[in-house]
Amino acid sequence: MFCRLLAALAISAAFSAAQTVCAPIPQFTPCDLVFELPEAAGNVDIRAEFRSPRAQTALVHAFEDGPRRWIVRFTPIEIGTYAWRVTSRVAQFNGKQGELTVTPAAAKKTGWLRAANLHHFADVEGNAISPHLWMGALVPGFAAMDAGQWQQLVATRARQHFNHLGVTLVDESAGGESSAARFQAPEFFRAAEEKIRAANAAGIVVDIAFFSGNQLMRRLLPARADREKWLLLAVSRLAAFDVTWQGVERWESGDDGRQLMKEIGELVTSLDPYKHPRSTRTALTTGPLADDGWLRYRSYETGDDAVTAIEQQVFQYPSVNNFATATMDADSFRHRLWNATVNGNYPAPVIPNEQAAAAMKLWYEFMQSTRHWELEPFFDTSVGRGLALEGIEYIIYLDKPGPVTVNYEKHSYDGEWWNPATGQTVKIKDVKGESFTGTPPDLTHDWVLHISREGAKAGMLKSVKFDSREQPAELQQIESDPAKVPFDVVEPSAAELSLSRPARFEVKLKRQSKALERMLYEWTAEVTADGRSYRVAGTGASGTLNIPADITGTYPAALHLRVFGMNALGKVYSVDRNYTITK
Repeated sequence: MFCRLLAALAISAAFSAAQTVCAPIPQFTPCDLVFELPEAAGNVDIRAEFRSPRAQTALVHAFEDGPRRWIVRFTPIEIGTYAWRVTSRVAQFNGKQGELTVTPAAAKKTGWLRAANLHHFADVEGNAISPHLWMGALVPGFAAMDAGQWQQLVATRARQHFNHLGVTLVDESAGGESSAARFQAPEFFRAAEEKIRAANAAGIVVDIAFFSGNQLMRRLLPARADREKWLLLAVSRLAAFDVTWQGVERWESGDDGRQLMKEIGELVTSLDPYKHPRSTRTALTTGPLADDGWLRYRSYETGDDAVTAIEQQVFQYPSVNNFATATMDADSFRHRLWNATVNGNYPAPVIPNEQAAAAMKLWYEFMQSTRHWELEPFFDTSVGRGLALEGIEYIIYLDKPGPVTVNYEKHSYDGEWWNPATGQTVKIKDVKGESFTGTPPDLTHDWVLHISREGAKAGMLKSVKFDSREQPAELQQIESDPAKVPFDVVEPSAAELSLSRPARFEVKLKRQSKALERMLYEWTAEVTADGRSYRVAGTGASGTLNIPADITGTYPAALHLRVFGMNALGKVYSVDRNYTITK
């Protein structure tokens, strides 16, 4: 429900100081203050500052919603009375004040989404913090989808526990060059807002990419001033909803993707009074943007374990992954889902079929029973990979089932084999001591081994501590000392690389050990002088480098090649090499 405030010369007395101008509204409900101008105006620039009952302030920009119609849209999160004050170049509005009474929300909501701990999410309201188990789905064709189709999809996904839906606001159909004004029109935004409102009402956060790929934003809005104007409009209209920002699709497309995303990220940061989490869509990884200051969660679009597992050890902030990058059957999808999970990623894929959606429903129900907001990748197992909160809970995924040994802190544990295809469990007796060795109930499909202290977990839920570790989880120090790195780069061996002659890459182990038998490698290439950051040029111990032509704008150039290697115990090493790159 939206409250309405008509603001015109004829009724300017309604803006008397400290007057309540809106009916009471539930917290987390967007409220529209509507200003009707007496005649067309130029740069109206209406803003309102809201002060909460706890004296927290938020500055909200108005947006134009038609001829002579401007709206300030604000969502209160505290119960009680908010005071607001208008600043405007329109004399009749400047300095006007009012109050907004906020009542408890009918449906329970625990705050705005934030990054939490090292790699997780939480809903935060004041000093209260609640775990958030992100389970998302990307929805192609959002702009062309009618309200009925959208509501049916929302209802279906909500029943399956999805709490995020990723959409693209402007794609080629919604804003091609032949209809450049359409994606800026009030009607375009109103249609999107109704869909977002419907998703929020079902408890679903909408993850918004502003533009699709292939440099659509650049083509439609070539000047920075045009992009700033459009983003002011979009953020002012949409920030009051429960959303996250996902920049543009395939940020890597074009030779200035990093600079464009820094521009977008910094603008959104300054315009969004709610500080919703920020990232961008990607063709592979947002790791190259992690140090630019605006990003608050990482995004991936890959099923390559080397990229996501290694970068989880290298970068802070949580990560979400669209691992369903190609059409796949339900079994393949489930394997990718669980491999992404033990790499530390939250799932946000395109759903290829309803069998895949059912697998994610089971995933959510399992993970919801864990301390998912504290789990970090775990490696002290003979096969498979896992997640753990040491001494409390261990989750080992056996992609290829067989005998497994897991080493853990000395306690008595509850144990079970969990079937990710059906959700059925088989209890394990006498899980105690410092390790467990066992074999899944059958070897015909993948399994999850769940070892936990359920009594201890129940007691921890009574604590006010969100993070139970004595020392918070931290990123590891990457080992780059040549004397301690267990591998050498043997290819490329030449000092000069050419895009016209694909170069081979290869590492060679200096020694042999159990931990080095299951190495993962990520190869990154960067022309540092250009500021475009790195691109993933390969994974694995050997192969052919894939260096994009737009890695630099000037050839020849100095190319920095970095190789990350992670052993079976999760230790990450790096080796750097420098080359000259030519066309």
